[in-house]
Amino acid sequence: MTKLLSFILLFALLCSPFANAKLERHSYYSKAIENNVIGTNPERVISVYLPASYDNAPDKIYPVVYFLGAYSWSNDFALPMEKRIDRFGTKNQPVEFIVVMLDGDTPLRGSFYVNSKAHGHFEDFIMSEAIPWVRSHFRVTHNPNLTAIAGYSMGGTGALRLAARYPNHFGHVYALSPGVFNKTGLEDSFLSNKSAITHYNTFRQNYAKVDDKLAYLNEEFASFQGDKLWDNGDENSDYAFILAYGGAFASRPNEAFGLHYSEEKSAYPTWQAGFGDILSMYKSSSVLNKLNSVLIEVGDHDEFRWITNGCVTLKVASEEANSIVKVTVFDGDHGDHFGQRIELSMLPHFVNVLTQHTKIRSN
Repeated sequence: MTKLLSFILLFALLCSPFANAKLERHSYYSKAIENNVIGTNPERVISVYLPASYDNAPDKIYPVVYFLGAYSWSNDFALPMEKRIDRFGTKNQPVEFIVVMLDGDTPLRGSFYVNSKAHGHFEDFIMSEAIPWVRSHFRVTHNPNLTAIAGYSMGGTGALRLAARYPNHFGHVYALSPGVFNKTGLEDSFLSNKSAITHYNTFRQNYAKVDDKLAYLNEEFASFQGDKLWDNGDENSDYAFILAYGGAFASRPNEAFGLHYSEEKSAYPTWQAGFGDILSMYKSSSVLNKLNSVLIEVGDHDEFRWITNGCVTLKVASEEANSIVKVTVFDGDHGDHFGQRIELSMLPHFVNVLTQHTKIRSN
């Protein structure tokens, strides 16, 4: 009886639609990220989730979803994501698209997926290196109608920005709890923490004076690594966030970390635009006319209140304009129900829109 039961379980596993679904993790050396100031490792990991049918359908070209990780996430986030995709398929239908997962982690815990002197050129890494590499190594479509980009938190912001900038690559975007500023977002955020601002200004002064700049950065950033980022108190994490954000958006050719907006009024537009540009992008017909679907999910009491406020501002504007941007506000905070949102909202959406466009293309 035991042998029979074992045989039945083995047979069921082999017949399962996920028997051959797999996650491949590939090391990639990024020239785009190589020349950065803060010591971001140019050796990146590109994680690729392949459907069960992939190896058995050598002539099939697959839709693809690029998913960007959150602030402070390492590339290991692909491992639990794999389980969520598998779990979705066992409860619903097999996923017939490829999912490529990329992280934006740096010694400051987040690049925001933009090009900067401080972190490295992450936008170029994605658009000029990672996507061409994926296309050359896997059977993914080049058709933007069958290509999506998504992400969570910092990754959601990055997904929205890249979709708006490259609609010839992406037809669909899905952002979970993305950083979005409305008019008061900058003042409502951690970027206005006075003690952290003082620390940031002191850092800039000291950094300009030291000879061994990388050694100074390594010492200064030590309290941001791993769980230390959060365990060392709010001022530590707020200071790290100001450094990361300033290095991403206030970086200048001759200065990796620009003046804080509280020190110079002329710097305000640069700091506001980092998250504020998302609002203007997704109110612009020149952007929206080129995309097929834009979905955003946000908690109604996100602990980062500027995220809720910014997304709700976009929701109101989009509904008034009857645009394609759909903003869903759920009962929860920044991290609530993340797995459920992936399995019950994001994946079903992509199954729907990518399958629809596949059928349209084949007719």
